[in-house]
Amino acid sequence: DIIEKMSRFTTYAIREISSSFLLLLILLSSILWLGQGLRHIELLTTDNVSFGSYISYILLLLPKILTITIPICLFLSVLLNINRLKNDSELIVLWAAGKSDLESLLKPILLLAFLVYFLSTILSVYVTPYSLNEIRHKIIDIRSSGIHSSILKEKKFISPVNNLTIFLQERIGNKITGLLIHDIKNPNSPQTYIAENGEFIEEDNKKILRLFNGNIQIFERNEKKISEVEFQTYDLNLAPYNKQESEHIYADELYTYQIINNLNGKQIKDLNKYEKEQFAQLHSRIANPLYIFSFALIPLIILKFSKKPGDNFLMPISVVSAIAFIFQITQITASNLLIDKSNIIFVIYFLPISFLLIIILIIFLDNFTLKRFLNVK
Repeated sequence: DIIEKMSRFTTYAIREISSSFLLLLILLSSILWLGQGLRHIELLTTDNVSFGSYISYILLLLPKILTITIPICLFLSVLLNINRLKNDSELIVLWAAGKSDLESLLKPILLLAFLVYFLSTILSVYVTPYSLNEIRHKIIDIRSSGIHSSILKEKKFISPVNNLTIFLQERIGNKITGLLIHDIKNPNSPQTYIAENGEFIEEDNKKILRLFNGNIQIFERNEKKISEVEFQTYDLNLAPYNKQESEHIYADELYTYQIINNLNGKQIKDLNKYEKEQFAQLHSRIANPLYIFSFALIPLIILKFSKKPGDNFLMPISVVSAIAFIFQITQITASNLLIDKSNIIFVIYFLPISFLLIIILIIFLDNFTLKRFLNVK
């Protein structure tokens, strides 16, 4: 009967912690995702991007955000539920049955931690590199798609790129009237185009702004003179004004199998700077999810101090929060150090494992010894 009750409590605890975890994950990830989405809002305002393409682009930012929020949300969900169980006197039932609250909570927390660890590993090793790689390709497509009429506003000076400014009186679709263009692609010979009408067209996969009934004013800086050329029809090729994206692929944008293939058969001492970045990225993808277990078990430390609903739990919560913060900073620092010091690779795996062992040791330490050490009554 007691075993059945414990099993029921395990299911109950998993359900409560996981529901809190999902709620916190949705809230925190949504806030960060919204912030990232607003940072990239210029894709809608300055580039030729539809709303659907913009949404698909910012959705690809989610995996990277989740790798940051998952450990934090797991820690908070376990901490909040342990605190609630204590305040609602639900742990008293376990004590009355002669069962340790620590032992009862350890099983559901570990089961949930293993599940989250498995999902985090998939996210870190496969999903996040894929999303970052897709983002790179989308950015290249967006930047190389050229200037589009959708970014132009009537009676406003618009600079779709640094070396081009466009003003127009009226636009209906791709057709434009009252057009003024200032081109400083060649700083020594800036040009100004004035046309009664214009139209955006595509020919042979090239974007062209066709101008009608106007003139071109060319200022020769060296000779300090202005020449003027009139035209009835003039095709302005917009390809030279496309934004150029760097072709360098960052280590976090490479698929895991690509990094493994690039590093296959190479010694650490022979790696160049780019290969060291890949080496650090590969091992960080594998090692960082190991911190999940530490974040899940840290909140159990508060049970060493607070047993009754009336006990002061401010100090224990402050302690475990500080520990979680230190773990997070350590994880980031170790990953960054590995880029320049590849020979400390063992530290990347040693830290999360040692942190976990220390937490387990603290959890199972004698209560009196631990309280005395932290000076908690």
